[in-house]
Amino acid sequence: MREETVGDAPQKEQEDLLYGRNAVWALLESQPRRCLKVWLAKGTRDPFRSRILDRCREAGIPLQELDGKGLERMLPGKVHQGVAARTAGVELLELREVLARIPPAPEPVLVVVLDHLEDPHNAGAIVRSAEAVGALAALLPLRRGALPTGAMVKASTGAALRLPLGRIGNVGQDLRLLQEAGLWVVGLEAQGERSLFETPLSPRMALVVGSEGKGLGRTTLQGCDEVLHIPMRGESGSLNGSVAAALGLYEWFRSVTPSSTFPGRA
Repeated sequence: MREETVGDAPQKEQEDLLYGRNAVWALLESQPRRCLKVWLAKGTRDPFRSRILDRCREAGIPLQELDGKGLERMLPGKVHQGVAARTAGVELLELREVLARIPPAPEPVLVVVLDHLEDPHNAGAIVRSAEAVGALAALLPLRRGALPTGAMVKASTGAALRLPLGRIGNVGQDLRLLQEAGLWVVGLEAQGERSLFETPLSPRMALVVGSEGKGLGRTTLQGCDEVLHIPMRGESGSLNGSVAAALGLYEWFRSVTPSSTFPGRA
């Protein structure tokens, strides 16, 4: 279980929150892979607290303890009984389950990794593009990144219900697991050494995308096999994260798809 420091809870869409002991426990017991995070009021010392802590630890679900006012700010006027949970719009796979789906070489395969991308609408747009090019899965960190809530699923126009989504914890560590599975890890970053369009892309690849503001994290950059940039002539400095991802996704798609087999529709 990863336990975060106490702080103000993020302001997200209310429809993605469950609260109350019975509702939260039912989620943890029957659909733990849809639980993104649990908030528990400080000072709770009854058997329910122990059950929640043990279940979150077993399932690897982040848990944060808040003071009495923290849950009130999250759920004003609600009878929360000292506990709340954030739910995913879809069930998330473990990384090992995604790795098990990788087809044998030399069949092309693409996995998309989102790092430091916090906007659910951008994340949903990336998932939509990834599904369109036939990616195997999209991987999302549960900390410091956009969560697969209802807003993200909606922004993907349903693609998140078709493309497998996986949860990852330590991005740098999980990139190594992708490499061990035979994928070449390519990061998109404004400071990349070479252009995306002048570099042959591996048919078996993991594409790592960050936000337009923060880019890729330091450990993520260190974990990539190579880091590429998208050339620009204007003065914007960077592209929207979903736009940059779409360019990278379709450059891979173009490189592995014979021109004679390109679909004739947009």
